[in-house]
Amino acid sequence: MNCCKGILSLLNFSGDTKLIPREYLYSNPNGSSPKISPDGKHLAFLASRNGVINNFICRNSYDVDKAELITCETHGIAEYCWTYNNDILYSSDKDGNEGTYQIPDIITNKTTCLTPYDNVQSKLVQLSPKNPYEIIVAMNKPNPNANSLYKINYKTGDMTLIEENTQSFEEYTIDNSLNILCADKLIKNDEKDKIRKEVCIKDENSNEWRSIITYSVKNARSLKIISIDNKGTIYLVDSRHNEFSAICKLNDKGERTELARPQNQKADINKILLHPNSKKPIAYSVTYLKDEWYHIDDEKISYDSDFLRKFNYGELDILSQSLDNKIWIVAFESGNKPPKYYLYNRDNKSIIHLFDVYPRLEKYTLAQVFPVEITSRDGLNLVSYLTLPVGKYDPSTGYKPKKPLPLILHVHGGPWTRDYYRFKADSQFFANRGYAVLNVNYRSSVGLGKTLIRKGIGQWGRKMNEDLIDAAKWAISEKIAKEKKIAIYGGSYGGFATLAGFALTKKEENFTFACGVEFSGPSDLASQVRNYLINYNKNNICSELKINYPIRTIPSYWKPSYDEFVYRLGGDPKTAEGLNYLKSCSPSNYADNINKPLLIAQGKNDPRVKYEKNNIIPKTLKRNNIPVGYVVYCDEGHGFAKLENMLSFVALKEKFLSKHLGDRCEPFDKNNFKNLNIEVKYVTIQS
Repeated sequence: MNCCKGILSLLNFSGDTKLIPREYLYSNPNGSSPKISPDGKHLAFLASRNGVINNFICRNSYDVDKAELITCETHGIAEYCWTYNNDILYSSDKDGNEGTYQIPDIITNKTTCLTPYDNVQSKLVQLSPKNPYEIIVAMNKPNPNANSLYKINYKTGDMTLIEENTQSFEEYTIDNSLNILCADKLIKNDEKDKIRKEVCIKDENSNEWRSIITYSVKNARSLKIISIDNKGTIYLVDSRHNEFSAICKLNDKGERTELARPQNQKADINKILLHPNSKKPIAYSVTYLKDEWYHIDDEKISYDSDFLRKFNYGELDILSQSLDNKIWIVAFESGNKPPKYYLYNRDNKSIIHLFDVYPRLEKYTLAQVFPVEITSRDGLNLVSYLTLPVGKYDPSTGYKPKKPLPLILHVHGGPWTRDYYRFKADSQFFANRGYAVLNVNYRSSVGLGKTLIRKGIGQWGRKMNEDLIDAAKWAISEKIAKEKKIAIYGGSYGGFATLAGFALTKKEENFTFACGVEFSGPSDLASQVRNYLINYNKNNICSELKINYPIRTIPSYWKPSYDEFVYRLGGDPKTAEGLNYLKSCSPSNYADNINKPLLIAQGKNDPRVKYEKNNIIPKTLKRNNIPVGYVVYCDEGHGFAKLENMLSFVALKEKFLSKHLGDRCEPFDKNNFKNLNIEVKYVTIQS
């Protein structure tokens, strides 16, 4: 639809062109996700074809300039992998549906869809070197509320249901022979109303599941099964008995043995390198401020680590391995250096440059990123990353600018993820425009110990919001930020935090953000969990409370994790107390508190945050004559999958921030909005 008229009032640019073009930071990468074939002879990667991410392959070569295109997707490829027969399997995301799996045939140039189902989410679980044509895929069918397991022969297309998920298992772990050996789930004791997690194994004789570990949901983010080796040994990361996680192995009685834990540990296990054939852990990293790698048993890994560290001091990722583990695909990046990909031969210690993600940025000086530690008002250590514009840094101070700057507080999504010392397009973009940028690992962020996660339980819009306020006040006190020129920005949970930063911040804080930008953020927590209340009958508490929630806002396949999600939110909507608590943490119920400009974007097909109920805040701001922009992308889901949509949103937020924080922005061709499938719901932002 033609939305130019509404968009034009958001775009009125100066003639300043001395900037890194938006397209250089946000366009599809030059290449990404390189992977070596199991036999080590072929290389695959993702790159843009007519503006859409597709698969390319180098057959019997590592020369990316000679790569051949093997897919012709119009919606982009979300992920892919090599099969053990040296074929490519990939998934695509059509208008936000979150996953269908397909296999291209490079001889016939035909692509076969292996999971051709509407409204079904698919997830690859396991491939097998012993059965190279067979794969295991989890799909929320026949029950849309749980992922069952299907074995698919991708050569013939035959599909067999091998495990119907009747116990609401969250995840399965399968060995190299495609035997289903392990699964985990939530269990709830109705009498004590306690939620616990359970790890089960499947008896190979009776085919029945039995529990080997049961533990409190407080430790739910502290234990995760990572692999099963060829002898049936289960490996996991576990911090049930410690603040930080270790790598352990588990027998069929649930007895664990600790294998690896670094000395003076300050963070959890982050990355784990498995031997590609045996599936045993051979190395791991721990990330506090930056990544540190450690080897397990195999001394050769330490030589590799030393060699790679001398080659490049950036953050190291080992992305892919040949089946014999002799060839690795590695990447290096840092806060101000985009990823560079290499092929590393462990036998002869040779390394071949494959490609850079953003080669056009090479001619620009990028902003420095400083790891910092901020203390919350109740004493939590918040690992954070501060980005300062080029030329504004004062070397005598360690991490401060020469004078206070307008600042953007960028809140990560999740909230159960974390920020790292990594290249972030947003941080470099904002810094290039003249802003300082602060990324904060607030309470609920993972990877930094159990305490930080637990302190976030029941704190959406409360102490999690206070952490962000504390970070903003820290930046003011350190003379990093101008007090009246701090914006808050984020997507998903970061979008919620943006709304909460205005609607739920108490007057006693004596602080307010200057403006905010958010996308895909929920504004009503009660509606976010309400869909599972629909089926309660007239005798339950929902009927007594006269709850009427016709619109579903959580994907059906999240049901196995529903109780944990509600527990971490802090309010059970099946009780009057819990429902009132969720309402008290919902920005939409306090929309009249918002008196600063907001820019809001939403995907119309978002399966997680339904746009129908997300217009309360922009409607209220419009009524109250508060500057607001509300743009709905009709062909997007949770976030942005289409390049043209992403670039349009970047242009909007750039102009918006320039107006309200006072720094520069790049000119934009307004005609680029003409062909976008978007709806401008409200625009009261004046040029």
